[in-house]
Amino acid sequence: MNILVTGAGSQVGLALTRLLTSREVTFVALDRRQLDITDAAAIDAALAEHQPQYLINTDGLFDATLAQQDETASFALNRDGPALLAQACAARGIGMVQLSSERIFDGTKAAAYLENDTPHPLSVLGESQWAGEQAVRAACPQHLIVRTSWVFGPDGDNPLTRTLAQLTDRAVLNLCNDQQGCPTPAADLARVIFAMLEQVDCQVDPPLWGTYHYVGSDRTDWRTFVETVVKAAKSYVDVSVEQLAETDAVVEPEDNIPRPVNAELAARKVLATFGIKQQPWRRGIQDALKMRFENHAEDTQ
Repeated sequence: MNILVTGAGSQVGLALTRLLTSREVTFVALDRRQLDITDAAAIDAALAEHQPQYLINTDGLFDATLAQQDETASFALNRDGPALLAQACAARGIGMVQLSSERIFDGTKAAAYLENDTPHPLSVLGESQWAGEQAVRAACPQHLIVRTSWVFGPDGDNPLTRTLAQLTDRAVLNLCNDQQGCPTPAADLARVIFAMLEQVDCQVDPPLWGTYHYVGSDRTDWRTFVETVVKAAKSYVDVSVEQLAETDAVVEPEDNIPRPVNAELAARKVLATFGIKQQPWRRGIQDALKMRFENHAEDTQ
């Protein structure tokens, strides 16, 4: 198996790089400086050079605030880039994996969202991701679209690292607790993507291509997630936070961006099709903190 990972500097891209290296899989990981996914000629050149069997696109604009501030960039990275990748992959017979998220839904459903529920994005981020999904489906029949939510890990800007940044400089931590969902460790998502490709590579009949949800197990809310991070982080940093203060708002705290109140995605289809079981997100916090503080410290010695 030969894999090309785009957006290798993203948290999922980094998680995939670690996983594929440990599994001794033949792969190339290109970050945004090495491959601009909005450049068709650059894409063709990369595919011609590396000749992958599968392409996993982890590039994109995932920050709701930045997406709202720059709609052009959001659609370029979340719709146009995936469309160009899908077209190039289809022309060369390459299977493609595209990431999406719970942001394509409006969060009004009482139960967890299924793969065939009708999308209704509330923000530019959700709109651009939904447009990217449609572009990939239209251009490349051999695709896996993997929707996930609340992805966190030891790298970059994500719910875990943002929480860590606030634990040592204040006594009260304000948070919105209006949203229900399923946090997903980036390392776990990388595991699932690779496991799906391993089965796809067996060329079973009927083919396994399509749209799937994967999130960490156990529905929760932001307060519980933050409380879990605070408790676990005390083993690594001097936590000054003594109180969590809740605010009731269904918008991003500073930018008035609507968020889906119910961000839960059902992962029954990926279990039924691939036999892939969800893993607890709480364990993912422990693993991410260990990697961030212990492994990174070892790397600098």
